Amino acid sequence: MNDTPLIAIIIVTFNAADYIEKAIRSVLEQNYANTELIIIDGGSSDGTIDIIRRYETRISRWISEPDAGVYDAMNKGVDMANGDWIYFLGADDVLVNCLHKAAPYLKNRKTIYYGDIYLPNKNKTYSGEFRWHTLAAKNINHQSIFYPRRVFSRQAFNLKYKILADYDLNVRLWGDGEFKFKYIPVLVAIHNDGGVSNQKSDEAFLADKPALISKYFGRKIAVRNIWLTARNKAGRIIRAILGRN
Repeated sequence: MNDTPLIAIIIVTFNAADYIEKAIRSVLEQNYANTELIIIDGGSSDGTIDIIRRYETRISRWISEPDAGVYDAMNKGVDMANGDWIYFLGADDVLVNCLHKAAPYLKNRKTIYYGDIYLPNKNKTYSGEFRWHTLAAKNINHQSIFYPRRVFSRQAFNLKYKILADYDLNVRLWGDGEFKFKYIPVLVAIHNDGGVSNQKSDEAFLADKPALISKYFGRKIAVRNIWLTARNKAGRIIRAILGRN
């Protein structure tokens, strides 16, 4: 692959007139040309459509129709995308001018690349490399991830989970081993960590999470527990020897 892959940016929205324009402009003002912008609207009635139409000539595709929630809209966006890489931006988020920095990393279509995001309400950067045990504890924010298109030839967001279907997807992708996850040192987005999705709990996912983690990371958890037990035992022996000396 060359250094200018086609990146599909999918924005899903519903009644987002107060902030959708900022998200759209953050995509259109990138110092990187090979993109397609797809907007999936859930049937807004607050002026969102008027804003979308204002930029219609620069939007690759958009629709406005009722859906079954944000992840249904994201699945629709994937179906409409032609990009080599898929990126999801929240309607109340901002894509940092980063695609010219991220694109050269996007080499392997069997790799899922992820960078950093800034959380303005917490005034902190959500950053750094994940290991499997990190992912078992917390999710990689989807506003930081560039998925190869082929991920979605086999996978889709599970609509059972209304807020954390992206977490479910990442656990499944990491666990089945077909795709690798690779961290890239790029600040990708400013994520509105004061939004609705950050204020609600996905009870269905939280109920299923232990079983999901056991299914996809069970063997690794067992090995890690054995290693930790052995390390702790060795530490006690060493401390006892040193204590006697």
